[in-house]
Amino acid sequence: MKKWVFFWLFFLGIFVSTASAEVKIAVIDLQAVVRKSEAGQEALKKLQAKFEVLRQHLKAKEEELRKFKEELEKKAPLLSPDIRQQKEREYQKMLREYQAQREDAQFEMKQAEEKALQPIMKDLEKIVKEMAQKEGYDLILEKRMPGVYWTSERIEITDHVVKLYNNYYQQKK
Repeated sequence: MKKWVFFWLFFLGIFVSTASAEVKIAVIDLQAVVRKSEAGQEALKKLQAKFEVLRQHLKAKEEELRKFKEELEKKAPLLSPDIRQQKEREYQKMLREYQAQREDAQFEMKQAEEKALQPIMKDLEKIVKEMAQKEGYDLILEKRMPGVYWTSERIEITDHVVKLYNNYYQQKK
């Protein structure tokens, strides 16, 4: 009988100590870390320069299309039906080419962004993991992930991670 009492007391003791353990949870906004960190700002600046070249090219194509369309509409009453149809086909072809170039540019920008941010995200994963272990966090959530609807500022660690990452980045340089 004493064995059973001891067993149950031991079991309940473990259960109570486990249940009363405080779970430490935090949230992080990785997009904000990238925007605020030195490495992220440098990467975004390079990306913006690259994107600007693509934007200018697309803007020039868009302007060319607009002018062609205006010219076609202006001259349409004067053109023979065959020539008007030919010009409209030419416009449609130019429009499809522009749309394909725009899609290619969007894909290229997304690829460039992923490539530029991949090393930063890898470093951040390492830093957040070390920080979580050092500071006793049980769970760290990405603030913008589905399922996270609201967080208290009390558990927000984004600025803390930015500081840690900037220190890491300075040492890495």
